[in-house]
Amino acid sequence: MKLKNMVNEASQQWQVKDAIELQKAHEKVLRAASSLDKAAQKLAAASKKHRNKPNAKLFEDEANAMFDAVQKFVLSPQSVFGKNWSKFKESGMAIFGKHWN
Repeated sequence: MKLKNMVNEASQQWQVKDAIELQKAHEKVLRAASSLDKAAQKLAAASKKHRNKPNAKLFEDEANAMFDAVQKFVLSPQSVFGKNWSKFKESGMAIFGKHWN
């Protein structure tokens, strides 16, 4: 095997390793955002369940506000998080090419 081929192969292995590591981190962020959404939904549901109890209106309003914030500022494609999420994926595809997926 020629030295030039060995250098090219090592370069590709480096790209593959980095692409895999970044994709794992990317997926971890996605799972965390999903978990946050589920937690906010459960909190809103629990507060609605207890709405007839004293002072429940306060908790219901706050739980709904948190749920709305997660939907608007994290999960929305128009949010800063959503825009940066898309840019991250595009950058990964541009840098790593066929190794990204």
